[in-house]
Amino acid sequence: MQFAIRPKIHGYDTFAAFEQANAVGPRDLIFTQRILHETFFAQTQAQTLFYDDFCGGEPTDTAVDAMLIEVRSRDFDRLIAIGGGSILDCAKVLALDSNDTVASLFASGVQPERKVELILSPTTCGTGSEVTCVSVFDFPEIGSKIGKGFDAGFADHAVLIDELLSKIPYQIFATSSADALVHALEIYLAPKANAYTDVFCLAATRSLLQGYMRIVEFGPSVIQEDAKAYLAASNMAGIALANVLAGGVHAIAMHFGSEHHVPHGEATRLFLPSVFKTYYEKVPTGKIANIAQLIEEVLGPCRPGRTPFDVLDALLAKVVPTQRLSGYGMDASDADRYADKVIETQQRLLVNNYTPLSKADIVQVYNQLM
Repeated sequence: MQFAIRPKIHGYDTFAAFEQANAVGPRDLIFTQRILHETFFAQTQAQTLFYDDFCGGEPTDTAVDAMLIEVRSRDFDRLIAIGGGSILDCAKVLALDSNDTVASLFASGVQPERKVELILSPTTCGTGSEVTCVSVFDFPEIGSKIGKGFDAGFADHAVLIDELLSKIPYQIFATSSADALVHALEIYLAPKANAYTDVFCLAATRSLLQGYMRIVEFGPSVIQEDAKAYLAASNMAGIALANVLAGGVHAIAMHFGSEHHVPHGEATRLFLPSVFKTYYEKVPTGKIANIAQLIEEVLGPCRPGRTPFDVLDALLAKVVPTQRLSGYGMDASDADRYADKVIETQQRLLVNNYTPLSKADIVQVYNQLM
């Protein structure tokens, strides 16, 4: 068993408080989106680099290669990344001491050192990327998203700033927070989970479910009131993820998201209920029974003929609505081919399943959601 919390974690109410406490200035490079810069820190004295100058959606290997060329031409001491998971994932690679392309960096055994201090600050409450060492990029040539952990990818500091959630669009909030829920649930069930990851996963799950119940009762206006709770829950799930990888939900979502250009959090939310219902049918008496009990404690008891994961599915449908897979462009005839691709490209995640998922199980998950 092994457990660690690598970055130091800090909390601030506003960006201005963070900037003052950390003496942000011309020797710093802030990597972010233009809208975040204009909204929260347009007056900063730091250098800036904008993600949207290179990429309009989730990052591809070629887009990050272009970012690397620009970053290698800059002179700075600290890289401060402020944004969603895509920006934070890119920053981990941009801070590495290497002249390699992304494809070369993702080769087996390649582990460069880091060349500058790294500070990561999330503007969503989902990936927990600020406390992990993993970067996930889309590789269009192989038709899938691939993740890799870099030993030097852990930030020196993870910074949670409440203000940065104040302008988050509802859809981004919903799908990113759902990804945090998936992290917590998957890692709790992973074979390599331990007593420490269990604590973080259960606390994050309870907090997120309670927050979702408040949204159903009072509407989205309560999200900012609960900002600290959402940021903390995402961060706790990220700490668990830094120690134990996610499993089958992420494996299936990685390929589907790449194939149909579906944002990562939306893709993981899509597959969570069906995968967990499959787990519950196959091995209902293991640790998944603890998750089932927690869901009933927060969401209420199940009606006859329903499972806690049906109740979870109904809640997610209200808070994080999605389409059927056909609505994203998938055809029923694709299921067999997609399952093969998941098995081919996502073994690093599939080995962390609560119980093994066969090709037939994966095909069934697709078919249930068509």
